[in-house]
Amino acid sequence: MSSGGAGQGGPLGRARQLAAGYQPAVIKVVSYARGVTRATATGQYVQREDVPLETHDGRLLTNREAVADEIKAWSADFSKRAESQDVGAFRLKFEGVSDNAEGRAAYQKAIAAGFSGHRYAARVDVDDKGALEAHVVAAMAGSGKERFRIREAQAADRDHDARPRRLDSVSAAAVRARIEAASAIDGQAVLIRPGATSHGRDGVTYRLNKLIEKDAALDDRGKSLSNVADARVAAREWGPSLRSQSARDTMHLIISAKAGTDVAAFTDAARAFLHDRFADHKFMFGVHTDKESAGHIHAHAVITVKNESGQKIRPNRDTFAEWREVYAQHAQAQGLKIVATTAKERASSQSYGPKDRAIVEAADRPRPAREARDRAYAADPANQRLIDNARQRIRVARTNPIRLPMSAPDRKVVNESIVAWKAVTVEQPSNRMAKDMLERLLMAQTVGAILHTIGKRVELLSKEGDMPITSEQMVQDLRLMNEAVSRTSDLLDGETKQQFRETSARYLETLANRIDLQRMQERGVQQLAQAEVEAIVGVNADRLIERAQEIRIKEEFEATSDEYLASSAIDAERRQEGRGGIDQASQQELRAERAIVAGSQQSAAREAREAAAAAEAARSIAEHPAQPLPAALIQTDGLAKLRAEQEKIVRELEAEKPSLQSIKGQRLR
Repeated sequence: MSSGGAGQGGPLGRARQLAAGYQPAVIKVVSYARGVTRATATGQYVQREDVPLETHDGRLLTNREAVADEIKAWSADFSKRAESQDVGAFRLKFEGVSDNAEGRAAYQKAIAAGFSGHRYAARVDVDDKGALEAHVVAAMAGSGKERFRIREAQAADRDHDARPRRLDSVSAAAVRARIEAASAIDGQAVLIRPGATSHGRDGVTYRLNKLIEKDAALDDRGKSLSNVADARVAAREWGPSLRSQSARDTMHLIISAKAGTDVAAFTDAARAFLHDRFADHKFMFGVHTDKESAGHIHAHAVITVKNESGQKIRPNRDTFAEWREVYAQHAQAQGLKIVATTAKERASSQSYGPKDRAIVEAADRPRPAREARDRAYAADPANQRLIDNARQRIRVARTNPIRLPMSAPDRKVVNESIVAWKAVTVEQPSNRMAKDMLERLLMAQTVGAILHTIGKRVELLSKEGDMPITSEQMVQDLRLMNEAVSRTSDLLDGETKQQFRETSARYLETLANRIDLQRMQERGVQQLAQAEVEAIVGVNADRLIERAQEIRIKEEFEATSDEYLASSAIDAERRQEGRGGIDQASQQELRAERAIVAGSQQSAAREAREAAAAAEAARSIAEHPAQPLPAALIQTDGLAKLRAEQEKIVRELEAEKPSLQSIKGQRLR
């Protein structure tokens, strides 16, 4: 291998290689698959357009049947673990409770207590004997470590049910104890009959639809569920609370290179990398050049998650860094100019996912086998925001605005890169690329330092210290900061300018609010009326609520779209598989449908979790803008930024002297 390997030269070595025309190493995991069907769909997608796939032991798979047979052979080592029980149906009956308003209220109270800490929906109606009973669909996972577990009933407990079940003793005791503590109902008089369980968000949708077939139900937050749309929305909201677990059998990994890269050398480098890192895994890979006109070629690899010793791949940030370095070393050994680097080292914003590309390509260039469906998808107004957002992310990545270092580790990386690129410009004074990179990093360093200084100053001014700071001193600081922001903003353009202005605006708004509170304190105000609180933080609260709603809408659109794609692919696959003796054209269409199932389901599941988190965050912000969002909800960058902004406001309020503590906890509208 090259002595100038990717990880051997440090920042200076990598800068020299980039200055010499090396391209960054790119490796991504785009999806995982569980079971033979999904793993086969991934492999056959990689084998599209008759691209031969090479296996871990050097064999070539030249058609879809060969791919299917290979995956079937692998499946002997696939996980046999059952999917987690995520949602269950329950029947509850309380002896001696009459069918009247008081009795139904008692049922609702008991249900709320018994399933406390769990997401649930319930319907109270009358059984065939005229007695009240409750039908409940609940998430098995609750707050803390509680998780309902259902066991097969003992023979003595079995009646007319074909498959009788019971809650385990711990779960049943907890439910009965909570009901007894919250109501006049004796826990021993509570009959809990669990029904079937289901897995994942799709399982929640199915169970809720079964629940509301007869009549509407109320969920644990008082919302009525009466139709399929309500059930789908509720299922997305429940997503984060399910703690769902599915086995992963194969991993779909992509290695990319720029157009013009020698295909034979690239193939050899990809092969060497796979044998290096996954020597004890089964895998198949193929190289695609169909995207070369779009600027890149790539190798797809389908790899078993479990190795021969039974250990599983669990890649993290460090794993990907190691993979890039090893791949770059093999690439350099094949004579390719590829180096392992990071976006932070280049202050790069080149980041968008394969989902974004797939969305835009489906909208702009409908696939032959799915032309009608893709055109309908692109024409649906509900998908326009999703498509526009994907286009925007791709546009930003292509224009590659300067990425501002916001954290201490990010600033450290930028500072080290500046030292390296300064050395390169001294060594190669006529190298235009080196000069441009140094200017880019210096701008990132300068703007990042300004934001860091403003943030630290605002934090200092918002704290109580031994030397009190007057509102007039704060105003002077605010004026200086505004001037610095204005001057810096004039030097920037595009997305970089927008990022800087949004971040600095949050700091300056926090300081402006703190000045208002300080002025009141200086006037001797002992307690703030609600109107005064709203005058100070109302604008922030309104902005937080509006931003939370925007995030919710965005994530729900994306989740709905991804769910549509995944459901459509699955439905088509099932329809085709249900036909006997399908012709060659239908087989090809079935294979095309399978090719997107794995990726669509993975994307839909992720978007569903993010949409549910966004919906819950929007509700929480609307009710209590000053109460920090729970960490469990922070599943997207948008929600992380929202919480950071919220925490700034909360810290500013908490910094007040005891004379103003009465404003804490007040509901902001």
